[in-house]
Amino acid sequence: MATLKEVIYHIQEVITMDDFISYLSAHPVALIVIAAVTLLLIYFVFKKTLKLVLITGLVLIVLGILALYGYYQYSGEPERFPESVREVVGKIGDQSERVIEAGKDVVEKMGETIKEKRGALEDE
Repeated sequence: MATLKEVIYHIQEVITMDDFISYLSAHPVALIVIAAVTLLLIYFVFKKTLKLVLITGLVLIVLGILALYGYYQYSGEPERFPESVREVVGKIGDQSERVIEAGKDVVEKMGETIKEKRGALEDE
């Protein structure tokens, strides 16, 4: 039985870079497939990275705007600052409840539409 070191040496001995390049020269289809897979991998990695950078940038911009708004509110009337923050938080809570309710209505309507379409397809 061969040891791991002997197996690795044998693999290195059998497949060299010159052999690999000559194989790709002799089989252009394999070269095209390898190039396509490599380009797809690069594309998807770049796409994910760009998405992460854009989302992080957007979050940082929103946090910066909130910080500036908070500073503006605080520097305008420092004694009224806690009250104005409560007002803003209350408004945000009310608006988010309305948005959530509207979203629930849309989901329910879509569910009903899907059930109707599914029933129509099953009847055919």
